[in-house]
Amino acid sequence: MDPMIRNIKSVQNAETGAARLVGIDDNPPTCTMTYSEIQDGKTSAHHIHPWEHEIYIIAGAGTLVCDGKEYSVKEGDALFIPGEVDHYTLNNGGQGLLRRIEINPLIASQGGARTNGGAGSGKPPMIRNFRDLNSATGSRIIGSADGAPNYLMLYNGAMAPGSVSHAESGGHTHAWEHVVFILEGQATIVCEGNEFTVSGGDGVLVPPNTFHQWRNTSQQPMTRVTFNPLASEAGEG
Repeated sequence: MDPMIRNIKSVQNAETGAARLVGIDDNPPTCTMTYSEIQDGKTSAHHIHPWEHEIYIIAGAGTLVCDGKEYSVKEGDALFIPGEVDHYTLNNGGQGLLRRIEINPLIASQGGARTNGGAGSGKPPMIRNFRDLNSATGSRIIGSADGAPNYLMLYNGAMAPGSVSHAESGGHTHAWEHVVFILEGQATIVCEGNEFTVSGGDGVLVPPNTFHQWRNTSQQPMTRVTFNPLASEAGEG
C-alpha cells in the first residue's frame, strides 16, 4: 500500500499554527500525530485525561507542569506524560517559538479531556533527550520500560546522503505500521516498489505489511522520529 504523507504547511491552521498530520480519517491502527506551536510566554492547553501523551520538542525550550511540579524541556526532548496527570507546557525558555509534535492513542479522538484542573495521579513524566541515547537504549527514546502502554518512540539518527536502510534485503516488511515525522532533510521512501519523496515537516503513515525502504537521495542528512506499537519492540526498524 502507498504511504500517507502530509506536510505541516499544507494543513496548518493560520491562527493557531497547529496541524493534524496523521488523523483518525487516515485509519492509523495505533495512534495519531499533531503538530503544534506555543508562542513565547504562552501555554499549551491545560487539561487532564485518561490517555497518555508522547511529545517530541522540535525547537524551543520551556517548562512542562505535571500535577503542579515543574520540569524543564528543550529541543530534542522526548516526553512521556502518563494518563490522568494534570498538565500543560509553558514557553518560558527564551528561545522563541516552541514547536512540537504530539502523539495520542486513538481513544483520544473521542474527546473527554477535562479542563477544570484538580489533582492528578501524581505520576511523573519521563523526559529523555536524543543526545542521551546510548548502547543500552539504542534508538528507543520512549519504550515500555518507561511506562508507555500503547506505542514507543524511536529517534532515527542522521541518515547520511547516499545511504539506505536495510541495504542487504532492499527493505523489509512487518505486521505493524510506522507513524513518522521528518525532522530535517529530504529522502525517498520506497513502498512496494513505488518511490515517494519526504522532507522536513512531513508526517508519514506507512501501513502494516508494506515492504519499504528509506533512501537518502539528497545532499544533506535526514533525521526522523518513528512511532510504532509496543508489539514491535522485539523487532524495531
